[in-house]
Amino acid sequence: MQAVFDESELLVLLRDFHTLTGLRAVVFDASGVDILSYPNDLPAFCQLIRSTPNGQNNCQRCDQNACQAAQSASGTLIYTCHAGLLEMITPIEVEGVVIGYLLLAHIAKEDTWQQVQTCCASYQIKSEALKHAYHALPHTTQQMLSASADLLALAAKALYHERIARLAPDNHRIKLTRFLSEHLSEDLSCERLCRVLSLSRSALYHLSYELYGCGVSEQISRMRMQQAQKLLCDTELSIPEICREIGFRDVNYFYRVFRRQTGRTPKEFRRQFMHHDSSAN
Repeated sequence: MQAVFDESELLVLLRDFHTLTGLRAVVFDASGVDILSYPNDLPAFCQLIRSTPNGQNNCQRCDQNACQAAQSASGTLIYTCHAGLLEMITPIEVEGVVIGYLLLAHIAKEDTWQQVQTCCASYQIKSEALKHAYHALPHTTQQMLSASADLLALAAKALYHERIARLAPDNHRIKLTRFLSEHLSEDLSCERLCRVLSLSRSALYHLSYELYGCGVSEQISRMRMQQAQKLLCDTELSIPEICREIGFRDVNYFYRVFRRQTGRTPKEFRRQFMHHDSSAN
């Protein structure tokens, strides 16, 4: 993915995150490669882990998996890394395209030493050295963890609006995402998309996987279901009207796809949202 980051401005943001939370902040590009971090040096705990061949490989694999999971989740993800530490990651999106990821790393939660010790047993690192490095890590409460996750998501969105992150000129990528967003109610067959973008079917397939991590048909279905959820929550349109708005001609098929992706029928989803909304008021 061709993206441009203003690294000087981005470094200010990462430094501010570290000042507020005490956590190490990292930016990955769309392929999951670490391009900027603050502080620049890894904590002693992670240096110990990465001093072993298996630890180094597992750290790299863990970062790659986290980026892929964050893209699929389309939001901030809190997870336990292979060494037993907590981390949180959120995608950086520009015009609906994921161009990178923002990570807060190496977080020790209260009373997790035993879990960390078990996770790291195979690396055969001296227990006392590992324990000392573990206790030097920033420790946080659940409340602090949740607040940091909220700030992380807001920061990722602000990167685009502040022009700290942007897409480099790349017409096919930009045009595909915009076309799908603007024409959800229409026929979006592969034939039409290939014609609009002047791409072969195989080129469209590879472009979609590069952008979304899935085939174009699956991405269209995701986008339509996201729009359906928004219409169910924000409007009083009937189910058939919503179907037409998002390009479904068969209401029964829409029900099946919606339930498969959300675990609920459209009516159940709307009813649950209305109940939650009235409870909040």
